[in-house]
Amino acid sequence: MTSRSRQGRSRRPGRPREEATEQAITAAARQVLADKGVARMSMEHVAAKAGVAKSTLYRRWPSKIELAVHAVAASFDEIEIGDQGSLEADMRAGIGEAARLLRDPSTGGAYAALLAESARDPGGVGLRVRESLSTRLHALVATSVQRAIDRGEIRQDMIDVDLLADVVVGSVMHRALATGVPDEAFIDGLIGLLADVAYARLRREQREADDPV
Repeated sequence: MTSRSRQGRSRRPGRPREEATEQAITAAARQVLADKGVARMSMEHVAAKAGVAKSTLYRRWPSKIELAVHAVAASFDEIEIGDQGSLEADMRAGIGEAARLLRDPSTGGAYAALLAESARDPGGVGLRVRESLSTRLHALVATSVQRAIDRGEIRQDMIDVDLLADVVVGSVMHRALATGVPDEAFIDGLIGLLADVAYARLRREQREADDPV
């Protein structure tokens, strides 16, 4: 999955050095966010941990909220899953990789901190999280569904992509926050269950088409 932010970075002069600096800042921001939460996170903390001047942060992100959201979203930008051959395999690969990222203490802790702040400020932080993070995770499911449609595996009118994405992403997020372990067995069970529902719906509609009442 390639984001506009990654494309934009590729066009700047001095890219290798700037990318290294941005990666250090992003990693530092995730760790500070996971350790302190949004309320106690500061640009000073992040700059000190990343080993850069505070002004370097402000040139890229006007506020700590924008930096915090970017720091978590950047993790999910790295997920690039090729066609695995089926709806079930595609979703398992994409969501499994997202779950792996969430098992990392800094990424999982930072995401949890943002969700907690979103509940306190739904129109501010919550809006930014929905626009940035949720869309990235939903895209993993949407890509899997579109591939399945293109293969003729399912029909477009069979699945509400937004609803399916909410079920998958919401379940994984809840598992991560409730237990801290969205493990492979959980991912396999969840994706297998949803794939079974999709295939059962297809078989039912095929039977109804073959035997009209």
